[in-house]
Amino acid sequence: MIRIATWNVEWATPRTAKGKRIAPIISDLEADVFVMTEGCRELLPGGFVVDGGTDWGYEDADKRRRKVLLWSKYPLLNIDLGENIGLPTGRFVSATVQHPDGDFVAKAVCIPWRDAHVNSGRKDRKNWEDHLTYLDGLKKLIDPDGKPLVVAGDFNQRIPRAKQPHLVSEKLSRCMEGLQVCTAVPLEKPLIDHIALSRHFAVSKVEVIPDHDAIGNLSDHQGACAQMMIDNLNIAR
Repeated sequence: MIRIATWNVEWATPRTAKGKRIAPIISDLEADVFVMTEGCRELLPGGFVVDGGTDWGYEDADKRRRKVLLWSKYPLLNIDLGENIGLPTGRFVSATVQHPDGDFVAKAVCIPWRDAHVNSGRKDRKNWEDHLTYLDGLKKLIDPDGKPLVVAGDFNQRIPRAKQPHLVSEKLSRCMEGLQVCTAVPLEKPLIDHIALSRHFAVSKVEVIPDHDAIGNLSDHQGACAQMMIDNLNIAR
């Protein structure tokens, strides 16, 4: 059995009150692979971790911060930051996970939100521009018919569609063609942190990671955790 989880932790660190509550939640997920967005590796348990780097176009005094981190219980090979294909930087990392049930490729993403570099940062973009550019680049990196594949992270779009423009929603759908977005579950407030899988996986359970606990708010995102197995029959086809 394989457990994949993802959560945008809204820049929590181990020293903040929220971070001290978030770290045990992450550990208790007992995930095999965890994609953290807007976080730092100090929140993660022991294991293997790679990140997308520090350059996402915004100056930040806290050098621990990363837009995207890929953590695994098992070794990570063939690390790729998606360079030279037009992806906005600092928001992508891919690796092969050496899982006991079978190797698979995990792609960790933090797709830019609609106002990335519009009113802050470089201030040289229009609404959704960086988001759409990212989807163009990500599409080139997704091969649903290749090795077993997981794409997880902050999609910055609600699935099913909510208020985002139709053309934005449709481009995400085309980007994910051939994959099952197992976190597109019917909720009062649909998720924007998602897990998409190739046909090689059979999902048995999806859990929502709450954005609050008994004390109060944890993040401005709900996360998700999916339990699955590699379907050897589908791999053989």
